[in-house]
Amino acid sequence: MHKIILGVIPARGGSKSIRRKNIKTICGKPLIQYIFEASQQSRYITRLILSTEDEEIATVGKSIGMEVPFERPKELAEDDVPEIYVIKHALRYFDEVGFKADAVILLHPTNPFTRTQTIDKAIELWLETGCDSVTTIAEITRGHPYITKRLKEGNVIENFCPIPEGVKIHRRQDREKAYYLTGTLYLRNRSLIEAENMDSHYLGKDSRAIVVDEIEAIDINTVFDFELADWLMTNRMEDK
Repeated sequence: MHKIILGVIPARGGSKSIRRKNIKTICGKPLIQYIFEASQQSRYITRLILSTEDEEIATVGKSIGMEVPFERPKELAEDDVPEIYVIKHALRYFDEVGFKADAVILLHPTNPFTRTQTIDKAIELWLETGCDSVTTIAEITRGHPYITKRLKEGNVIENFCPIPEGVKIHRRQDREKAYYLTGTLYLRNRSLIEAENMDSHYLGKDSRAIVVDEIEAIDINTVFDFELADWLMTNRMEDK
């Protein structure tokens, strides 16, 4: 049976690490354009929207062809507001206009290297398994949990997490592979979103993931991240 999937690109105007981050340009394009173009080519997303409270971001979004169906309430654009409320707001809005989505896929503009293939793989995994959610992960190549430490008073260090007895940790190739959430996308089914105990970090009892490489996993949170992304994007374009 055909599933209705709502794609939501969240972009608020109050970024503190990099001013006006979501519309700052990389290689001549505003940041939000990269995730928009990747998502727009998905074979499965039924409807794709930009959720923002910011007039300038909305204007930029519309200028590149994004649908901006509403102005996100200002109270849902504060630093401490969990993103699940942004998802719930979009879901309810479309319910009221007769567009009842089976799932919502949140697509972050701060991951400009996201590929259409990754988006479609995530949706296909959800369609095939009927799981609660799908997200993206990348292998931890530095700072493996077994060599991560907690710094105590007096510069005393201790293991951040327990190390199983007999496990070799000194050589990277001996360590069990570990992965981190990249934040690229989060697909959740309707029942999970509507759950009363739902929070932004809850992915349900059956959560699956698509593995991405370290380039696709880049998440722009600092000036260094932005400069790195700009350099990589520039060099990619020059290589074409």
